[in-house]
Amino acid sequence: MYYWIVAQEEDGQRFLIWGSDRSSDEARQKGLEEGLVEFEIKTFPTRDITAASRMMKHGILEKTHDIKKSTRRLGHTKSLRRKTGRAPAQEEQNGRGIFG
Repeated sequence: MYYWIVAQEEDGQRFLIWGSDRSSDEARQKGLEEGLVEFEIKTFPTRDITAASRMMKHGILEKTHDIKKSTRRLGHTKSLRRKTGRAPAQEEQNGRGIFG
């Protein structure tokens, strides 16, 4: 399993960010390093952000039965950074990229 960070802004915008392939604690630490205050860690059986987004949207549809909510765009690392104006995390500056 892979650990993903799911954060939600006050306006309801959700963000799905790669966390870790090792542990939920490591993913939680990355969320804190990103400056996120409220977020949760979800596990998906994929490292691919597109597949993880689909799985998350499917889960939202099953939970809410609301097609509008489930098809709402998920933000990712770049859109979160644009919104917050934060610089890339250290591992990205070292050339490892978002996916470590």
